[in-house]
Amino acid sequence: MNSHVEQQVQARIAAAKAKAQQKKEQRAELAGRRASGLMARHRAKAKRAGIRLGFCGSCARPLMRNTYLLCSKGCGAKLCRGFKQCHTRHNTQCPGQARQFTDSPGETP
Repeated sequence: MNSHVEQQVQARIAAAKAKAQQKKEQRAELAGRRASGLMARHRAKAKRAGIRLGFCGSCARPLMRNTYLLCSKGCGAKLCRGFKQCHTRHNTQCPGQARQFTDSPGETP
């Protein structure tokens, strides 16, 4: 038989486990609220910063004011300012790039 002391100990252990589970659930709920609040703040900041001006012609990232450069070949494509690979990738595929299609590299059309 269990003595009344052991019963009290078991009751305290059960209460502590219930309290820990309740705190865990509360932390998870607050983390979800925090994440949704952070996303809302980012959306509000993007809205204040300016209207979305389109997407990068190379990687399709959204572009805002002062975050892009225009194509140097004259096609008018907007490219990410902070990513050099967008410029190099676009320059090889740019429709405004002068191309020479000849049988011999020394000939001019």
